[in-house]
Amino acid sequence: LAITNERIQELESGNSNKIAELQKALSAAEEQMENAKKERDDMSHTLTILKQSQQERGSLNGSSSSISSAPPGAPPNGPTTYMNNNSTLTVSNTSIPPPPPPPLPPIFTDFIPPPPPPGPPPPIFGIPPPPPGLLDPPPGSMTIKKKIETKYKLPNLNWTSLKPGQVRGTIFSELDDEKYFKLIDFDTFEELFKTGSGLPVNQTSVSPHLKQKFVKVPESLTLLDPQRQRNLAIARRKLDLDVNTIIRALNNLDLKILTIDTIDILQHFIPTESEIKAFSSYLSDGKSIVNLSDEDRFLHGLTKIERLTQKLNVVSFMANFDDVNQNLTPQLKAIITASTTLKNSSRFKKFLEIVLAFGNYMNSSKRGPAYGFKLASLEILSDTRTHDKRLTLLHFIVQTVEERFHDITNFDNELKSAEKAAQVSLENIQIDVQDLTRGLDNAKKELVIRQTMKNVETRPLEDFLNVAQAKIDRLIKDAKLAQDSFNQCVEYYGETPRTQNPSNFFSVFVKFQRAYQQARIDNEERTRLAREAALINDKPTNKRSVNKRSQAMNVLTFQEELLNELKGRKEAIKDQKLIKREALTDGTIETLLDDLKKAPYLRADAARRNRRKTQELMKQISRDVLAGVTNGTTTTSNNTPEVHL
Repeated sequence: LAITNERIQELESGNSNKIAELQKALSAAEEQMENAKKERDDMSHTLTILKQSQQERGSLNGSSSSISSAPPGAPPNGPTTYMNNNSTLTVSNTSIPPPPPPPLPPIFTDFIPPPPPPGPPPPIFGIPPPPPGLLDPPPGSMTIKKKIETKYKLPNLNWTSLKPGQVRGTIFSELDDEKYFKLIDFDTFEELFKTGSGLPVNQTSVSPHLKQKFVKVPESLTLLDPQRQRNLAIARRKLDLDVNTIIRALNNLDLKILTIDTIDILQHFIPTESEIKAFSSYLSDGKSIVNLSDEDRFLHGLTKIERLTQKLNVVSFMANFDDVNQNLTPQLKAIITASTTLKNSSRFKKFLEIVLAFGNYMNSSKRGPAYGFKLASLEILSDTRTHDKRLTLLHFIVQTVEERFHDITNFDNELKSAEKAAQVSLENIQIDVQDLTRGLDNAKKELVIRQTMKNVETRPLEDFLNVAQAKIDRLIKDAKLAQDSFNQCVEYYGETPRTQNPSNFFSVFVKFQRAYQQARIDNEERTRLAREAALINDKPTNKRSVNKRSQAMNVLTFQEELLNELKGRKEAIKDQKLIKREALTDGTIETLLDDLKKAPYLRADAARRNRRKTQELMKQISRDVLAGVTNGTTTTSNNTPEVHL
């Protein structure tokens, strides 16, 4: 069975690939036809433009001849007069060049007034107070908060604070936390949350005789932001590469040294313009880079790489290209296969006809007949139940299909292709393809720059671009084919492509397939239970009759044994002889007493009474036995009822 399932899966995957390839070939043929139509339209458009340009050229020749004739009263070689604010210049149209114009008068200097003389100094004493509201801060401005000095050292609260400019217009601009400093018991708070030795901030926990043993280690000078320096220090531990090795690898685009993680770390630590200026200013003052911290020297080394950002983008594109391509190709094939399969499924089409028939049968008398329904209506089939709430409409439809429409019994197998397609986002695929296209363009620009440089190897980049170009072209075609196939499938089922995406559209088929399979399992389980119940109802009747016969035989055997015992007692009584008065002698009384000790005394008519009591006892035993048979009397190991006399 496992081998058969594997074979079926291989056949399904093979069929899906064939369907995708055929669809690609069809779309390629359609594209060629459209290109031919476009070429024909372009040729006709070019011909029209040529005709229009020829007509315009003829009209321009006519206008140039009219311009060459001078108007009356304006000789062509007459002087030309130029007017200025303060002078008039006349230039003759002769072959001698005109003299240079006189210098412009100082027009703009008249508009710049001289600075006013300084006024008398303000009086020192007797300054009146400013009017109220003159020195008030403008509305919306933030007041400077006071720094709080705590008694003990407290832990830091690692929140992300907002700057004053970011607070304006928010809820925090309306808050005043300083008024709570007198309302909250911060003394108790400090006692509970103090850290370290618990001594006040202005004291130290180190004994005086140990103070002289501590030597302050000089800290390395840094030009970086403290947070950025810490992050860079953590990242350098992960790199495990010195800056010179990174410089050589980036210049050579060496992916053997630059892994994906290394490239990602370096992209987060590209030197900014302010950092580059800080390094330049520091070195221009004659200071040595050796005095800076390791992080500063590492970042300064990266500034020596030309086109650092572009090279990092290129190596990142080259390192991630295969993974992105292998991730996008199966997703596009899943969309193409699911869209084509669902659109061409004849068995699912017939099932929808059956559902439409059920719906119209139920609603036509109230709402009128319907010509179709939304795919989301398939989920309602499980909500409509019978009057006893045991079955749903979907259970009945499944039973109807199994009994009357054998040709579409396994139509739900055609919906399996929708499961993979439901996990695909065409929008994300389009974004990834665009990112790959931009990365390819950046790599081409880098290749052009390297080809103009000397002693730079360009063959690896050229080979990569040739392979990547072919794969990206194929991805673009597959993405367009997937989008077109999806839109056609959506429109085929009466939905709008603009409001649908593969995740929502194909999820409807996936949910319905699971509900249909569950309904089929429920029907099979219900049939099995009904069959077992019928068998159980037949078995107790036969078993009950056998038990009654065996119990009746046991009663008869018990009655016979009881009668035999009573008869034996009767014979014993008969054998006993009465003692006459004449036979009484000395010692007779003692003999009778001894006999009484051995057996109870019985009268002479005891046999007759025993017969009557035996009959009554037999009747009572019969009634008790029959009652035990009916109510389940306790039996002994040999199936004999226990009777207590």
